[in-house]
Amino acid sequence: MKRAIQKSTLADTVGLLEAFEEFIEEKEAQNKSPQTIHNYRQTFEAFCKFNGFDRNTGVECVNRKVFLEWVNSMAQDKKPITVNHYLRDVRVFLNWCMDEDHCYIEKPFKMKEMAMQATKPKSFSDEDIGRLMEKPNLKADFAEWRTYAIVCWIMDNGSRTETVCCVKMGDVDFKNKLISYSHTKNKKAQVVGMSDALAAILKEYIRKWRHDAGAEEYLFPNIGGEQLTGSGLRCAFKRYCLNRGVKQHNVHGLRHTFSLYYIRNNGNQFKLQKILGHSTMEMTRRYVNLAAADITSDYDRFSPLANAKRKSSRTRAIRHADDE
Repeated sequence: MKRAIQKSTLADTVGLLEAFEEFIEEKEAQNKSPQTIHNYRQTFEAFCKFNGFDRNTGVECVNRKVFLEWVNSMAQDKKPITVNHYLRDVRVFLNWCMDEDHCYIEKPFKMKEMAMQATKPKSFSDEDIGRLMEKPNLKADFAEWRTYAIVCWIMDNGSRTETVCCVKMGDVDFKNKLISYSHTKNKKAQVVGMSDALAAILKEYIRKWRHDAGAEEYLFPNIGGEQLTGSGLRCAFKRYCLNRGVKQHNVHGLRHTFSLYYIRNNGNQFKLQKILGHSTMEMTRRYVNLAAADITSDYDRFSPLANAKRKSSRTRAIRHADDE
């Protein structure tokens, strides 16, 4: 007697780890950055460890209750901003499992981020910026000149740390005063302008330290001529700040400072969005709102009411003097 072929009892069961590896393969094919892939893996490992998930766990074991227990556990000893960072990483994977192309999780559920108190971007004071943009002396080494040039670079265009590290000599067009970015957070090519002030600083830096570099070499390399890493730049910037008496040493603070100054100087917020490479206006509006806080400065000086009151007071004083 011939035995009929039967469907496996496990045919409709997808392992959680199997699904995650499929997810990672897809994200790598989409050219997600190595750091993003690393974050996905690290957070997924923490998620599985907390819930006791292993290679035999099926995707169907993940539900809203499991997810909330993990989030609430993290909230006990982590700040909301940290919890949301982990939450977003896992949410990308779970939403992928729920989408119509996979349907690995039969009962979809929503995953909202924790509410956070709005915080102001950490910008540098005018005094600190003055110290950071002070030109190095003739005896300064390459690292100091490079960091000085990077500070001026970010204060001219607000680029991110990772973008700065990827800029090559050929990306700078002095003739047309343009800078081309081949590496951006949203993976889109970007072109920004360049002020005469930055052009002059870069020309001096290149003349001193990158005079023999080709178009494909990095503009701001490490001391060995290789690509500078994000962590390498952050360490160099910290030393640079401490040597100049500046306590704050967050490189990203320069980007915030550029944005704030741009708005204060009556720059167009839509142009700022393009310069910063924001996909939406949401983040750009944070700088606009922060700059709006400046309206309290010298408010009495420009207030129509205050001016009218002062004028009225002067008139009364003159009349009183005349009566005497």
